[in-house]
Amino acid sequence: MVAHSEFNVTTSVGSYDVRIGSGGFLRSVAGTRDVVIVDSAVRAMVPQRDAPVLVVEASEHTKTLAGCERLILELRQAGVRRGDRVLAVGGGVVQDVATFVSDVYMRGLAWSYVPTTLMAMADSCIGGKSSINVGEVKNLVGGIYPPESVIIDPVFLASLSGSAIAAGLSEAVKIAYCRGPEAFNEYLWLHARFAEDPAALIEHVLLCKRWFVEVDEHDQLERRLLNFGHTFGHAVESAVDHRLSHGLAVAFGVLCAINHPLSAKGPLVNALGEHCRSLLAGAGTVDEALLGFDWERFEQAFRADKKHSADAFRLILPAPDGGVAEVETGATAKDWDVIAAVTRQTIDTALGEHA
Repeated sequence: MVAHSEFNVTTSVGSYDVRIGSGGFLRSVAGTRDVVIVDSAVRAMVPQRDAPVLVVEASEHTKTLAGCERLILELRQAGVRRGDRVLAVGGGVVQDVATFVSDVYMRGLAWSYVPTTLMAMADSCIGGKSSINVGEVKNLVGGIYPPESVIIDPVFLASLSGSAIAAGLSEAVKIAYCRGPEAFNEYLWLHARFAEDPAALIEHVLLCKRWFVEVDEHDQLERRLLNFGHTFGHAVESAVDHRLSHGLAVAFGVLCAINHPLSAKGPLVNALGEHCRSLLAGAGTVDEALLGFDWERFEQAFRADKKHSADAFRLILPAPDGGVAEVETGATAKDWDVIAAVTRQTIDTALGEHA
C-alpha cells in the first residue's frame, strides 16, 4: 500500500493506527485467520481465500438486532473462535454490524476496518461506535468497540455515485464546522481541490474528528456536538422512509438547525448553509424523497431521539463564535411548533430551489 499519511487514535483500551494510501488494501491487512465481513456491493474486490467471507447487504434492515443475530450465527457456522479476527470491508452499515458483532461474539473479537464509502472514510471509520436500529427507532442500541486498525484507500471513491459523494461530504463538512472556524475554512479550501487530492480532505476531517474522540471517547460532552444535523436528520430519514441517504439527511438536518430561531447567524453559518444546499442540489435525489414526507413519522422519530430528555429537546445549533453548542428547549406544543416550522421552511426552500 502506497502511504499518503498515517496517524494514531488513542482510546481507553489502547490505540489504533489509521493509514490513508492507495493500492493493495486487502493484502496489507488480511491475515490467514481473518474472517471477512464484506458489503455485497464490493464483494468482487475481495480475492478468493481459504478463510470465510461473509456477505451482507448495506441496508437499514441489516443493521438491526435480527440482522446482527443472523451474522452471529453465520460466524458460528463458519467456525470462528476466540483469537480470530474480523476484517470489515464496506460502508457504514457493514461497519455498524461488524463493530457490534465483533464486540459481543464470544465476548469480543479483534477487528480491522477498510471503509469503502466516503462517509465511512471521512467520518465513521474512527471512534469505534456501533449504531443498531430497533423497530422504527434508528440507532437505539450499540456500543463503542474500537478496531485494531483502519485502512483507507481512496481508490474506492471511483465506484461511488455523485449522491454517495455528496452524502460523505455532508458528514465531512459537519465535522469540520463543529471543530471550529479554522477547521471549517480549511475544509472549504480542500473541498475545492477534492477531485485532485481526496486523501487530503479525508485526512483533515479525520484529524478534526480524532480530537472529539480522544477528549470524549464515550460521548458524554464534547463528542455529543457531532450530533449536529442528526436530530433533525434522523427524523427526516424516517419521514421519507429512508429514500434519502443518511448523509444527505444530515445535510438537510444542518439546514433545519440553521433555520432554528436559536441558531447563531453570520458569514460562517451562511457559508455552511450554502455548501449544504450545494451538496443537496448536486445529489439529484432530494426532491422525490421530500415530496413523500410523512409528518406523523417525522414527529414520532424526532420526539424519540435518544438525546432528548422527558421534558426537553436537546439540539445542536451553530454557536455565536463559530462551531456549535448544545441548546436545550422545552418540549411543549409551542416548542414543537417551532421544530415543525423550521422543517417546513427547509423543505419549501429545497423544493423551490430545485423547481
